[in-house]
Parts: sequence; structure tokens; C-alpha cells
Amino acid sequence: MPIVKESTPQEKRRAILMIVVFTLVAAIAQPLFKTGANRLFANLTFAGFITDVPLITGLALYAGGSVLMILALRHGELSVLYPLISLSYVWVAILSVLIFHETMTPIRIAGILTIIGGVATLGRSGSK
Repeated sequence: MPIVKESTPQEKRRAILMIVVFTLVAAIAQPLFKTGANRLFANLTFAGFITDVPLITGLALYAGGSVLMILALRHGELSVLYPLISLSYVWVAILSVLIFHETMTPIRIAGILTIIGGVATLGRSGSK
């Protein structure tokens, strides 16, 4: 079995940054998925699928972001990094309002604040 080297604090911080970048990339991919899905179902053919630029772009972004996530998992604490991924829900909610003009209700705002509070709490516990 290979010897596992302890990650340095700098590597752990870089892992957190990589996950935050992943959440942003994944959140940008989500509206592209929605736009692509709407176009795809208007032209539900294989050719329609492979020429659906928003959908393909969203998939490429998500794949690239997933590579970042995998690299981050090498040095970060799983119990800190995985909850950070929930930040993508926050970014998607914001982008949905900006791009699709969805309504941000008080209950949605409360949910977003709950996610941010949970992530902040876990982040602080992971730094000890």
C-alpha cells in the first residue's frame, strides 16, 4: 500500500480554493444545461444533441470543473470540501434570477442563508 503524505496547510487552502472555483464553474454550467435542454427537446435528434452548443458547453464546463474537484480531493479534507460544493446551489439561485428572471422569495433567501451558514460553520471547524 502506498504511503500517504500529509498535506501542507498551503495545499489544503489551495484545495478549498479549487472547490470554490468548481462551484462557480458548475453553477455557470447549470443555466447552459437548461438552455440546451429547452433547445434539445425542440429538435430531439442525435444531430440536435451534438449541435446543441449551450448543452455541450455546459457539459464541457462541468467536466473541467470535475477535474478541479478531483484534484482538490487529493489534499483537502473530505468533510470540509464536500459541503463547500453546496455553494453551487447559491450561485445557481443567483444566476437563475439574473438570467431567467426567476423570483427570489423570502423562503429561498432563507434557504440560501442556511446553506451559507452551514458552509461557514463547517469551514471553521475544519480549520482547527
